[in-house]
Amino acid sequence: MNAPDLRLEPPRRWNVEIDGVRWLARLADKARAAHDGTLGTYLYGHSPMDRSFLAVLGLSHDDFARLAVQNDDDRLVASLQAYDPALQRARAWSDVLPKRYGWFLAILDIDDGYRASPLYGAISSGADAISGLVKRILPSKYRGTGNT
Repeated sequence: MNAPDLRLEPPRRWNVEIDGVRWLARLADKARAAHDGTLGTYLYGHSPMDRSFLAVLGLSHDDFARLAVQNDDDRLVASLQAYDPALQRARAWSDVLPKRYGWFLAILDIDDGYRASPLYGAISSGADAISGLVKRILPSKYRGTGNT
């Protein structure tokens, strides 16, 4: 499974769906990049949005990372159905995502470069500073060891 290099490009956009589930593609990209040591400034194991999504699936970051690294997107969906049959809970979470977190997703789109804004510099610098601070205060065990 090839992981994206998130030091060079952003993960897939939050609204990219895998089997009708938003955020899953983005989270899989981050898990795979963390495993390969190419996470860059992105968070894996820290993000409240990731944590919320994984809680719906009933998975830990460790469990999800293992599944994401071992499987392509199609097989990942099949693996996740053992935790959430037909991904019903994940789809319900995904359906309310833009309504509940629209403001956050707009900022995320600007920071990732998916949406142009004159605020890009400030948002990107702020996001990188927050990410760096979080990683210093709460070091992640996802450092490309190949053991996730």
